[in-house]
Formats: sequence, C-alpha cells, structure tokens
Amino acid sequence: MNNLPRICWTTSAIIALAGMLWGLHMAISGDHSNFPAHAHLNLLGWVSLALYGTYYHLAGITRLLIARLQVLLAIPGSIIMGVGIAIAHQTGAEELAKLGSLMVIVSAALFVAITIMRPLRINTGN
Repeated sequence: MNNLPRICWTTSAIIALAGMLWGLHMAISGDHSNFPAHAHLNLLGWVSLALYGTYYHLAGITRLLIARLQVLLAIPGSIIMGVGIAIAHQTGAEELAKLGSLMVIVSAALFVAITIMRPLRINTGN
C-alpha cells in the first residue's frame, strides 16, 4: 500500500458504482427499504474515501503507517457497515452494523490525528 490516494480514489469509485447499482435495483424493484444502508455505503464508502484520498494527495501522504491503518479500517468498515445496516433492517441482527460502525469511527479518529500531525500547507501565492 504505497499510494494511499490512488487506493482511496479507486476504492471510492468502485463503491460508488456498487452503490449506484444498488440504488438502481431498488428503483426497478420498487423496494426502497434498504435506502438507509445504501445511503451509508455511498456517504462513507464513496464520499469519505474520496475525501481521504484527496487529503492524502494534497498533503503528500503516501506511506505514513497511521494513514495506512486508517485506510485499512475505512474501506472494509464502510462496506461492513453498509451491508450490516441492510442485514439489521431485514433481520434485526445488528452485529455487522456495529462492527462496521466501530471500524469507521476508529478510522475517522485516526484521520483526525493525521490531519493534526500533518496539516495541509496550501500555497496561496502570497
């Protein structure tokens, strides 16, 4: 994992496509009961990962160990949470949703630490 921005952006695009296909399936079937899971997958998997990748690109972070760990938690956490919410809605079993949520929260906390340790230095030209 030596190019975190690329990993984040590529995974983000794959999750976006999966989320769009899931949304299309819901629209065609007329069953929108999984929209909360669909929304979580898109927000956390597509948007958050794209933002992480953009930050890592702008900050020049490609190999920082804590950032690798953050991404390793964010990717499966987003997927597990989205699928877990769908399962919880259908069956009442919340274990996967809880696990995914915990992974996403730890990932977000690590990202906060990274932004404090390695803040962006934006050159405004002045």
